[in-house]
Amino acid sequence: MNKLAVYPILTTIGLCAGLLVSQVHADPVYKYEDRGLVTYQDRAPSSTQDDGHSILNNQGVILRNVLSRDDRMEARRQAEENRLSQIRDRALLATFTTEEDLARTRDDRIGMIDGLISRLDDRIRILSERLSVVDSRIQTQEELDGVGNANASHYAERLSIQRNIENAWSLIDAKAAERNDLVGKFDEDLQRYRELKAERQ
Repeated sequence: MNKLAVYPILTTIGLCAGLLVSQVHADPVYKYEDRGLVTYQDRAPSSTQDDGHSILNNQGVILRNVLSRDDRMEARRQAEENRLSQIRDRALLATFTTEEDLARTRDDRIGMIDGLISRLDDRIRILSERLSVVDSRIQTQEELDGVGNANASHYAERLSIQRNIENAWSLIDAKAAERNDLVGKFDEDLQRYRELKAERQ
């Protein structure tokens, strides 16, 4: 082939290759919606626009979609939730060998709370009996000396007993709520444990 004829061919090939390279490395195009209108531009949207956007090549092919801030936060939240769920699953399988182990642990934990509630009930009963004695003394003195004229120590003791009874009832309420939460948690753990065991069979 004539050398002079080769040069135009090589030149054409070089130009085509250069064009392809320039297309491959062309600046991306950003597509997003702004107040309901689709916008295309050669730079990323400003930080005030956070409804998500797409990155396109110069041929209009989507290279990547960028989620909105809310969607990114939700994706991170979901990823963290999945991570923690996997940790709980591993801990569940590592801690309990059988369903009976889990049920026994549940019963022990609930039994401890029930025992504390029972002791608090006994304390309230004792305090209530003591309060009746103090009230009786105050009533006897007030019948002789007038209302509000009983021994000051009796009034102070009555107030202290009443506060102790109120505190005991508050603690019972808190422990009862804790017991309910614990029962619910163990029910969920037992269900999940069965699912994990079934998956491994």
